[in-house]
Amino acid sequence: MSEAKAIRVGVIGCGGRGKHHLQRLSEFDDVEVVGIADASADARAQVGETYGVERQFDEIGALLDQVEVDAVFLATPAHLNAPTAAISLERGVDTLLEKPPGLSAEETRRLRDVAATSGARGMVAWDRRFNPWIVEARAAIAEKGPLIQLVGEFHKPNKTIDDPRFPESLKDNMLLETPIHSIDVVRAMAGSDVAEVHSVVRRATGDYKDVHAALIRFDNDVVAQLTHNYTSGGRLERYELHGDGISAYLEGIRGGTIHTVGDDPQPMATDRPDGATAQARYFLDCVRDHRPIGLPAANLDEAVKTMELCEAILAGLRA
Repeated sequence: MSEAKAIRVGVIGCGGRGKHHLQRLSEFDDVEVVGIADASADARAQVGETYGVERQFDEIGALLDQVEVDAVFLATPAHLNAPTAAISLERGVDTLLEKPPGLSAEETRRLRDVAATSGARGMVAWDRRFNPWIVEARAAIAEKGPLIQLVGEFHKPNKTIDDPRFPESLKDNMLLETPIHSIDVVRAMAGSDVAEVHSVVRRATGDYKDVHAALIRFDNDVVAQLTHNYTSGGRLERYELHGDGISAYLEGIRGGTIHTVGDDPQPMATDRPDGATAQARYFLDCVRDHRPIGLPAANLDEAVKTMELCEAILAGLRA
């Protein structure tokens, strides 16, 4: 029997997130990274040497013109994700793009429509959907009955807003950069469409929106509280899941405890792969098997829903 053909992947962006994807891709025996692209010659030369990738380009169009790929992984700065993904999706190339999928719901809808026209598979790299601790916590609640309430938090220091790569429009909407991870996974865990949103957003320490708080009710009556800021002393991410007589508390995304009425708290355990590896494997399997992107992943229909929720939260801006 002949050996299965390797999945040919191009990686766009050779910064930290690009290296993050390349490290995972290097672990898969059925994947060949056939080209990389980045505006920085130094960045792509370093990554090319580390991962043995000879075909190097300064932008996505040149890579797609000269290298045959089955899929691309996009790891560009946040404000470039949508315009870069539009190029590969329009050409019918299956695309895993970093978050956010756009700087607005409308920009994300355009990506969805481009992919629908070309037939390309589009998936957003919201890897908390595959995080082993979050997956195990959700399953533990489900074993006891329906989910009732969720809490999601993601905080970062305000200095992270001043990244020189970011335009002013993104600096004033940094909810879409990192905290969007928790917004998306809470919406995914709720398992229902949003019914109502009540939010408060402030510019507390400077010129940019840096405090966000929201109370959300979903159509299935799950209630979620979301809290995000760029005023903290350090990066903090945490989640709570509550059912009837059972709760899961996740401090960070690398562990947690299950609390059940009548029992001592139990540390969580899992043998699932890390979220980024599981996410990459899921996407690549869909590419190889010509399957549509579905749950638990975030296809572009899912991405539109998350972006609509972000916009509903941001609408709570107080002057």
